[in-house]
Amino acid sequence: MKSLWRHRPSPATVLASVALMAALGGTGYAAVVLPANSVGATQLKKDAVTSLKVKDGSLLAADFKAGQMPAGPAGPAGSTGPAGPTGSAGATGPAGPAGPFPDALPSGKTIRGAFNIGATATAVGALANTAISFIYTLAAAPTVKIVLQGTAAPAQCPGNATLPQAQAGFLCIYEESRTNTAGVTLNAVNRSGATIFVNSTAAGGFFSYGTWAATAG
Repeated sequence: MKSLWRHRPSPATVLASVALMAALGGTGYAAVVLPANSVGATQLKKDAVTSLKVKDGSLLAADFKAGQMPAGPAGPAGSTGPAGPTGSAGATGPAGPAGPFPDALPSGKTIRGAFNIGATATAVGALANTAISFIYTLAAAPTVKIVLQGTAAPAQCPGNATLPQAQAGFLCIYEESRTNTAGVTLNAVNRSGATIFVNSTAAGGFFSYGTWAATAG
C-alpha cells in the first residue's frame, strides 16, 4: 500500500488529464474521429456556411442559381457591321396619263384669257395694242367675234366677260369696260394668237379691258 500511494498522480496531473478529455470531446474529437469526406449537406446545419468561411474569389458563376447574380454594366457599343447586299429592284409602276400640253389643241377644247390695253393720249387717235396668245396651236386660224361693252353677243359667243365662251372654230373677245375709246378692234389673228388695239377719242388716258375664249374647230 505504501508503494501504491507513493506513485499516486499529483493534483496538477489530474487537472491536465481532465482538460485533455474535454478538448477531445469537442472539435478536436471530430477531427480525430470523423473519417475524410464524411461531412456533406446532410450534416451541415442551415446557415452554417457564411461569408467568413468562403475563400474570397473561389466561387464561379456556375455556383449560383440562374438569375441570382446581378447584371453587370452595359458594355461599349460594337463596331458597325458591313452593309448588306442591295435589294432587288421593285416592279415598274403603271404609266401616268399624258401631259396637259399637246402639240395642238384638240377639237372642241376651249382656252381662255384676259386682256388690258391702255395708254395716255396727247390727242385724238392715239394707239395702244396688246397680243392674245393661245399657248396651244389651233388646227386653223379662228373666226373672230368682238363683243363690245353694252352690245349683245352673237350666237357664236354664248358667254360673257365673266365666263367667256366660244363655239368651235371661233375666237370671242368680250370687252368688259372702256374709257376714252370707241372700243377694242382686231388687228390680226392666226393659229397661235391675235393682236387687238384701241384708239383714243380724245387727249388723256384711255383703256379697254376684258376677257376672251377660243375653241378649236
